[in-house]
Amino acid sequence: MNSSNITTGILIVFGSVIALIFGKVILAPFLFALLFYFLIRAIRRVIDLQHFIREHVPSWLKNIVSALIIYSLIGIMIKVLIVNSEELVKAIFKYQGNMTNIIIRINDTLGFDILKTVNESIEQLDYSTIANTLFNQLTSMTGNLLMILFYILFLFIEEASFKKKLQLIFKGEKHTQVSLLLNNIEKSITHYIGLKTLISLISSACCFIVLISFGVESPLFWSFIIFIMNFIPIIGALLGVILPTAFSLIQFGEFFLPIILFFVLGSIQTIISNILEPKLMGDSLNISPLVALLSLAIWGSIWGITGMVVSVPITVILIILLAQFPRTRTIAILLSHHGRI
Repeated sequence: MNSSNITTGILIVFGSVIALIFGKVILAPFLFALLFYFLIRAIRRVIDLQHFIREHVPSWLKNIVSALIIYSLIGIMIKVLIVNSEELVKAIFKYQGNMTNIIIRINDTLGFDILKTVNESIEQLDYSTIANTLFNQLTSMTGNLLMILFYILFLFIEEASFKKKLQLIFKGEKHTQVSLLLNNIEKSITHYIGLKTLISLISSACCFIVLISFGVESPLFWSFIIFIMNFIPIIGALLGVILPTAFSLIQFGEFFLPIILFFVLGSIQTIISNILEPKLMGDSLNISPLVALLSLAIWGSIWGITGMVVSVPITVILIILLAQFPRTRTIAILLSHHGRI
């Protein structure tokens, strides 16, 4: 590889990163819309298993039903999170005495006045700025949801004509190769999202039982948090354990039960992440663990939490695409798990 190729490669990477940073508002919702589009198509294929539906129900109606299923589930999750978060806020005020006692005990152990530092930090907070930030975030989330909905709508409108365009652009064997490539990408992403959802449900259900057994308040809320956090590779499972454990520390006002809870929840997440998930996923994703970690860090730094959630699907697509060309096949092998692509 000569110096001009290296320079061109560096410029392309640099330009792509700049485009991703400044294009987040447009690209991030489109990427989520694409993931939902794949999910809707997967549900539609399940519906099509019924012969009568496959033969007599139009595709547009099946798309609407599939989309309504996904959006209904998301709506239920949001409703549960809102209701339980309100109860959680009330519970935190109820356990303020326990929080103070915990801080005092930590002060005595460490010889550091945490309570004074916390109070000083609270006094210095600019509440108007925090309120504006929260309002802007909520407005942005609402706008993104509407944008995702519009993207999905136009993806399905484009679906029929896209196949015709492919036939006009690529002829013969080339068209077959491109169709197989697109099908492979869709299959890999759908497989990942479906299995990740199943694994997250199992994990959150097990943690829900444990949280109820320990008497932790709002167990459904924490189970949903664990479910959502599991979609963030590597660090998500850890955050899903730390957050309910931290709240249990405030609720119980002592260290013994929260420590046991931390180890029990951690054991569940470890078993699922290291035994169940690899067994179900197999080599279907074919991503090196180190590459997954680097991908998480890179996309997290570019797009924040959004980037963390989509880091694995993006890397999967990248490996599949790089494997198609002789000049980039070496890179795909390096990014893969066992070097088989």
